[in-house]
Amino acid sequence: MRCALALVLVLSSCGGGGAPMSIDDGPVEVDLSERPPERLSHMRLLQWNPDTEQIEYNARVVPYDLNTALFSDFALKARAVYVPEGQTIAYDPAMPFDFPVGTVIVKTFYFPADFRAPTQDITLIETRVLRRNADGWEAWPYIWNEAQTEAFLEVGGETRPLSFVDGEGATQTANYLVPQRNQCGSCHSRNVGDRGRATLTPIGPTARHLNRSYPYVSGTDNQLEHLSALGVLSGLPALAEVPASFDASAHASADAIPDEEVERAARDYLDVNCAHCHDPLGPQGVTSQLFLNHDNEDEFRLGFCKRPGSAGEGTGGLTYDIVPGDPDQSILVFRVETTEVGAMMPLLGRSLQDPYGATLVRRWIAAMPPVDCESL
Repeated sequence: MRCALALVLVLSSCGGGGAPMSIDDGPVEVDLSERPPERLSHMRLLQWNPDTEQIEYNARVVPYDLNTALFSDFALKARAVYVPEGQTIAYDPAMPFDFPVGTVIVKTFYFPADFRAPTQDITLIETRVLRRNADGWEAWPYIWNEAQTEAFLEVGGETRPLSFVDGEGATQTANYLVPQRNQCGSCHSRNVGDRGRATLTPIGPTARHLNRSYPYVSGTDNQLEHLSALGVLSGLPALAEVPASFDASAHASADAIPDEEVERAARDYLDVNCAHCHDPLGPQGVTSQLFLNHDNEDEFRLGFCKRPGSAGEGTGGLTYDIVPGDPDQSILVFRVETTEVGAMMPLLGRSLQDPYGATLVRRWIAAMPPVDCESL
């Protein structure tokens, strides 16, 4: 079952690790000349309010959602963006938006004890900070203390065992990974820099992923229009001209998605979960020549009857990335379903299978007209 993102969290506010700063102490503090502070609260981007049971954001820090999100061992995520006063995000119809220098994107990962009650008995794990400097983006991982009163910079990351009850009532145990700082480039590097140099870049904030309803402000219908009305986003055309990806939260499960929507839903799932590497701008995409971006129209590069170029032991003993009509013979299905280290995809960020994604990709491939790849 898919759980909609909730910004309402229930946390213990007991002490530990020193008293954090409050967003009420002043405006957001981002000093691009220095390494970010050791304590997340020193930037005054966000704080947990135990009285209202909500994450609170400072002025000009705006929460947002994605239509289809990256699976991270079932973690729920609270996303927000800070743009310096007097600056705006430049709209782009296809690529991740152009953010001004000084922008900070924050994403907080958290787990409820029971996903059937996603706003209760919450454990905050980490907040990832993506900061736009004059020479590009930098990624910084912050880990919340046991008392959940403060998050501390941990460039070495952490692997943490977590147990919880999923949306179907089953107990899950994850080896949840807080990535090391130098691992962030594994997903966020794209060949968009000078002379095609691999450059750290945001993944989710694109027009199609952000074009959705906005639940955080009463009376606000569309998220992009809200950002534009705040003066945070510039250049937004009429919504009829803005692309939109599949809204995964619109259905309780992958089985509930109507047949006519499965292909779009599966392609957008792969676009978010795989195409940060597997597209023409991703270093791994260039190596493998497997392009899973939503707008790839080359069926062979999408994997149809394509032998993998660099999968190693990640084939599961299978021959082709996708065998149309036969998910059991498709490497893509194996890599989405397996939890074998070195074989599962993505390589980082999950230790459990995403039942939504596995079911969706299976349905998509099973519905394809059968093809005998051996005869081609």
